[in-house]
Amino acid sequence: MRIKKFQAKESEDKIIYGNGIVDEIVLLAVAEVPYCELYSLGQNGYTPKSDIKVTIDKESVNVEVTVKIHYTQSVSEMAFKIQEAIKHNVENMTDYRINSVNVFVKGVIFEDVNSENNIDNFKNGNGSDLSDQEQSSEMQNNTKNDEKVDK
Repeated sequence: MRIKKFQAKESEDKIIYGNGIVDEIVLLAVAEVPYCELYSLGQNGYTPKSDIKVTIDKESVNVEVTVKIHYTQSVSEMAFKIQEAIKHNVENMTDYRINSVNVFVKGVIFEDVNSENNIDNFKNGNGSDLSDQEQSSEMQNNTKNDEKVDK
C-alpha cells in the first residue's frame, strides 16, 4: 500500500479589507471629533460617502474629507484634530499607513452647542473645548442650582 503525503502549500497569510472598511473607519473618526460634522449631514439626500474620498495605494492611504465646523472653533485647530483622529483610527484598525489627510471645511454650523453629537461627547468626557466664558457661565449656573438646593 502506498501512502501519499500531502504537503502544505506555501502561501502567505493575507488580510483583505473590504472596499468600504476604510471609509467607515474615517466616518467613525470624524464622528469622534466634537464641534464638527460631515458637510452634507442634515441635508436632503444625505450620503456620508460623498463627503469622504479614500484612495489606497499598496500600503498607504490618502484621505479627503469635507466637513462643517461650529462657529466657535478655530478652523486650523479643528482640521488638525480631524487629521489626527483619522490617522490614529485608520492606522490602529488596519495595517495601512496614512500618507495624507486633506480636510476641506465647506461650511459653518450656527446651531447651539447642544447638538446631539456634542452632548454625547460631553457625557463621555471629550467636550473640554468650551471657551473660558462658557465655562464660567456654566460654573455660575451650577453654583446657583446648589444654592437653591441648600435653602
